Amino acid sequence: MLIATWNVNSIKARHEHLGAWLDRRRPDVVCLQELKSIEAKLPVELFTSRGYQLEALGQPTYNGVAIASLRPITDVERGLPEGDEGQARVISGVIDGVRIVCAYCPQGSEVESPKFAYKLRFFDALIPHIAARLACGPLILAGDINIAPLPDDVWDDVEMKDQVSYHPLEHERFRALEGLGLIDVVKPRLAPRTYTFWDYRELSFRRKRGMRIDHLLVTADVAARVTGAGVDIEERKKEKPSDHAPVWLTLGE
Repeated sequence: MLIATWNVNSIKARHEHLGAWLDRRRPDVVCLQELKSIEAKLPVELFTSRGYQLEALGQPTYNGVAIASLRPITDVERGLPEGDEGQARVISGVIDGVRIVCAYCPQGSEVESPKFAYKLRFFDALIPHIAARLACGPLILAGDINIAPLPDDVWDDVEMKDQVSYHPLEHERFRALEGLGLIDVVKPRLAPRTYTFWDYRELSFRRKRGMRIDHLLVTADVAARVTGAGVDIEERKKEKPSDHAPVWLTLGE
């Protein structure tokens, strides 16, 4: 079973790339972020024609999350009460007995900005939200978490020190998620300095100025089933790509 996450940075702009990737990878489940579309305008046939059930929480112009699955999705929950402040950032559902939470966490802009304060509030709501669902069984938190947790998850940890996505206050929140029992099963399976995001500016991809901010964090019972993981960096090399690459893991039955 292959489970993936991908911030597509506009499903309208990236629908051809997404369709080709779905055909090539054929994930059983994919969590998508930054749809930038209301639900009524999503290209649903892109998924249904390939056998996927699609559950989405849309928003015009910004944000938006979805889960597409070849297997039935049940007990769908939309939104993050008391945390998303009206933005479409979280959707979850149960697939084969595992709750999969798809999250597009705020980026934060600048440390002194209101957007960074919102990012911290968002995580302070997400952490108990996840904790409550962990009590019900196995779980995967998938998505653009917008935190690079370790020094080699950024291109230069000295340059990035105390900056958004690599700030001590963000690291505290990431550790709190791990403290709930979530495990980063992708990192140990990657080569050093493997990234998932490269800014469009300053030739960041060509200069290897990336960050690993897209994650699949899983409970121990799920971790025991993981047989592989990786990042499809080739997707970032395409013409007019998303600034993120898909991240995936495989589970034994």
